[in-house]
Amino acid sequence: MTFQNETILEALYSGSIDRYLSQDKYKQWLTVQELGETYLPTGKIVANDPLCLFEKNPFERTVAPGKYPVTLYLLHIDTDIRVAFAEITFNDNPPKSFELAIHAGEDITTLKEEEFFGYGVDSGTGGFMDYETCMEYEKLLDATEDYSWEELDALLDKSYVHTYSTANICLPGSEKNLVVFSSGYGDGGYPSFWVLDQNNEPCRLITDFCIIDTE
Repeated sequence: MTFQNETILEALYSGSIDRYLSQDKYKQWLTVQELGETYLPTGKIVANDPLCLFEKNPFERTVAPGKYPVTLYLLHIDTDIRVAFAEITFNDNPPKSFELAIHAGEDITTLKEEEFFGYGVDSGTGGFMDYETCMEYEKLLDATEDYSWEELDALLDKSYVHTYSTANICLPGSEKNLVVFSSGYGDGGYPSFWVLDQNNEPCRLITDFCIIDTE
């Protein structure tokens, strides 16, 4: 099954995405922001809204445990800046194909046209973390009165620039970290894709916040 998002991802990785940006009446361009590394001690990746924690299950595919760089692709529309894509890079192999990142029990053959599996956002925020990290983070939130982590909130507030914010924060006394960022235009449901190399192995994982239109 082919997803509309794959057209945008192909353009992003081939360097031809400007043809979509130039079709809008407003001046648009992409820049890149590095967010440091995500530590994946189990290689099981959870993508979710870390302020609401609706999604706690990891993707079905796994990667080798390790530390991997996280990159944001920022869409500038005049003075407005939005996170268009969030990416984890596993190696420098050239991208060859894309595969929707799914959780155990999800079947892409059940999807209708323009449907996808993704994660829900209700705080305007997305993130990446290891499954083990997610379980420990949930316990941290459960121990608070308002199910929030003040240190994370403070980092997001401190990093804020017009229309988006970011954070890379370790759990107390641990190397395990959350990489957190604003999600496009805010709340919604967003798909992630495995970017596969010529051997059909993941070289990247990317979340599309669905703000660049293929039309």
